[in-house]
Amino acid sequence: MFCEKCGNKLRENHKFCTECGHSNLDKQELKLIITNTLEQRWWFRLAKVFYIFLYIPLPFAIFSVWSENDPYSYYSSYSNQYYNYGSYSEAFWYSLLTLIIWVIILRLIKITFLYIVFGEKAQWKKEFKKLF
Repeated sequence: MFCEKCGNKLRENHKFCTECGHSNLDKQELKLIITNTLEQRWWFRLAKVFYIFLYIPLPFAIFSVWSENDPYSYYSSYSNQYYNYGSYSEAFWYSLLTLIIWVIILRLIKITFLYIVFGEKAQWKKEFKKLF
């Protein structure tokens, strides 16, 4: 088999010419590869949109954790004393912990999804460095 462009001798299992880089695939095979790539890209985009939508409840979760732990006090008429509970620092640290746990769980879901659907090996460092 020879290259159509430069005439270099090609082996049967080569997909491209080693001299000029011309494709050795027939047009139907090339069209099939492009179609599969586009279909895979569509799934990946849909998964990315779904992944971003999973971040929408995060502000509500942080707000509820903050409101549950913010300081409050009440007066007990039985003992004639004021009782104080919570502090702003506790509310801050619990809210921060909620944020960290939420992000870690979503990253683990994303890595698992990529492994199951696309068969990609888990790339822990790369996924945890990216924002989305």
